[in-house]
Amino acid sequence: MVLEAIIVAIPLLSIITSLFLEKRLYSKVSTILTGIAFLLSLYVFLFTNKEGSFIFLRFDGLGTLLASYILLVSLVIHKYSENYMKDEQGFKRYFILLDLMTWNLLTLVLSNHLLVLFASWHLMGVILYFLLTFNNRRWQAVEWGRLALFTHRLADVSLLIAVLLLYKQYGTFEISKLVQMVTTEPSDTLWIPTLLIILSGILKSAQIPFHVWLVYSMEGPTPVSALMHAGIVNAGAIIAGKFSFLFAYDLYGLSLSFLVGIITAVLGSTLMLMQNDVKKALGYSTVGQMGYMMMEVGVGAFALAIYHMMAHGIFKATLFLSSGGVIHEARKDPNIPRDEVYDALIKKEGTYKDMPTVFYGAITLLVPLILVLITHYIFKPDFFKYQAPLILLFFGWITSAQVLLNLFKVGREKPLLTAFLGIVSLFVLLSIYVLMSHLLRGFVFPYEGLQEKVYERAFSNPVLFILGIAISLILVLVGWILIYFANREEPLKVHLSLYAHLSRELYFPDLYKLIGEGFMKLARLLSFTSLSAVSAYGVFYTGETSENFPLDALILAFFIPLFPISLITSYLIRRFWIYSYPLIALLGVISLEFIKIPNYEFLYYLASFTLLFHSLRAVVSQSFKEGISELYPALLSLIWLSKKEAYFAFLLLPSALLYLLGIYTKRVLHTDSFYYAGGFIEKMPIYSLLLVIASLQACLTPFMPSFYPFFDALLKANALQAALLITGWFMLGVAMALTAWSPLHGRPREDINYSDLLRR
Repeated sequence: MVLEAIIVAIPLLSIITSLFLEKRLYSKVSTILTGIAFLLSLYVFLFTNKEGSFIFLRFDGLGTLLASYILLVSLVIHKYSENYMKDEQGFKRYFILLDLMTWNLLTLVLSNHLLVLFASWHLMGVILYFLLTFNNRRWQAVEWGRLALFTHRLADVSLLIAVLLLYKQYGTFEISKLVQMVTTEPSDTLWIPTLLIILSGILKSAQIPFHVWLVYSMEGPTPVSALMHAGIVNAGAIIAGKFSFLFAYDLYGLSLSFLVGIITAVLGSTLMLMQNDVKKALGYSTVGQMGYMMMEVGVGAFALAIYHMMAHGIFKATLFLSSGGVIHEARKDPNIPRDEVYDALIKKEGTYKDMPTVFYGAITLLVPLILVLITHYIFKPDFFKYQAPLILLFFGWITSAQVLLNLFKVGREKPLLTAFLGIVSLFVLLSIYVLMSHLLRGFVFPYEGLQEKVYERAFSNPVLFILGIAISLILVLVGWILIYFANREEPLKVHLSLYAHLSRELYFPDLYKLIGEGFMKLARLLSFTSLSAVSAYGVFYTGETSENFPLDALILAFFIPLFPISLITSYLIRRFWIYSYPLIALLGVISLEFIKIPNYEFLYYLASFTLLFHSLRAVVSQSFKEGISELYPALLSLIWLSKKEAYFAFLLLPSALLYLLGIYTKRVLHTDSFYYAGGFIEKMPIYSLLLVIASLQACLTPFMPSFYPFFDALLKANALQAALLITGWFMLGVAMALTAWSPLHGRPREDINYSDLLRR
């Protein structure tokens, strides 16, 4: 296992070398080390048949396969970035983030621990945020980077609940043990974690309506757009493959994956045709392909989804890298390319009246059907026993027919030769597709017979199966009808209306903007409302009263704040923050030494609500002192839930670090406002790093000490308390991204003398 451990450690070693090397030399060393890691992973995958574990990692077939894929894509991006990014400010920072993302993705695919898996799943969104906002002077890049972070954090919520339920059910975090326990002692409620896992994959894989973060992330560097295909945007297949053993007991997750996937595949591919921005068109193309990938997950073809993920990822990553050269050439060319979709739908140019419709129609419908049936019969004779794979056959038929139809349009002068070449190429393509699905089957499913069980679960409900077929058929027929009338001299009037709506991207960006504005208005409203009815509900929920509530606990509720007394603590820190915060924290330590935390059920509800309430107030905070005044009661409320005084240091540390950084900011800028100045990443990199670390502690990020009191509280909470806690956890992440990280971005002010830590 030493060799496998070295593979995971190499990206971290590369980051360490950045401390000692000049930026150009570091980029070359980083590329070389990534290449070495790829070669080692390839050796392990091809020549090492033993499975083994190392600490929290497990090196099985699927993990080593995906590790090789991730390192291959990362190596290509490393090499491309050496020249593409060489003139960018923050060149070394970019490569550090690139190495960090590579390490995180390796940890994700090789993890054998539920919390390590969740931590990697979560950090994927955080690291991606800093990569997408690399052009920190462009405020649009920052705004859409935040949207990506919020979407990924929403996906984290779903997976966190699934991990929590699995641990409560089986009492283990080890995935290999979980496989054995689920196989021997299946539960009737396993369909809930599978549904949550699919939902998390849908969010991370940019499925409609959660696709906007991907399409508008093109403000980031082009290599970052390529990097997203190394296991980020196609993470839905990865997470389904990691938990494939659960889907033998699924009820609704696979059906949801298929229905969302088919809608995404059709709309994503359609919207791709409407774009005149090459990177945005590629983004919508990825959305459509990820729709196909989730469709394959939905019918239980996890191995096919993994192959689709890797084949599309390598192809699209190189296509994104090539788009950089296309953009540079387009800037030199004064000619504006024509919009072919506009010509087809509005001007009706480019029609083919001489096409032999009967001949081409027969070939494009009959030949693909025969080829699809033959290839599946050769490689997988038992493929036809299950309902779910029949949908794949249907889509294979329709897609193949469309491919041949497009070939005939291009080569209509030699129809027979075109038909022959198209049929041969199609047969080879389908054969490889089906063969790879068969070969990867053993990597995805950990025990014999699991594939058949998953197939049986996929569309086991006849109504959902018929609905899936009906939606597929209707969408295909509507598309063909529109294409047919587009080639007539008197087109349908619907074309103009359709073009208008599609050119606005079906108003999804406008809807997101309205939701964002509404969320901020709601946060401001709730943050200035005491909502005492909620706390009263917490008191009477269990029928308990506070008649025997010890008076000394009221003192504890002030220094270890509990709603509504926490409002007083928050006010004092905000009003006298430099003077009051150290005193309140010190008295909190003393109080915990002499006062025992009372054991009342209603206090759990008050503590859960305290976290949510002050997290909401942190979202709209404007300065360090406002943010700290809300973080202090929000985080320390977890002590009431965990009943462990030892957690005090973990929960006090984030607000204490931000307190010190706020004092330094006030000393340098003469204000502690989050919005007074920007460009901290450029001018104060060491300070910015400390600010990010303190913020990640504050928003209870996995891998940080502050996360463990939160997870401990979750394990002890009931459904209502857990809902309040998880919502508060989500809001803390939103608060850090909107407030504490605001000074990192933007253009530095010329009238400010920035002074970094250790560089004065």
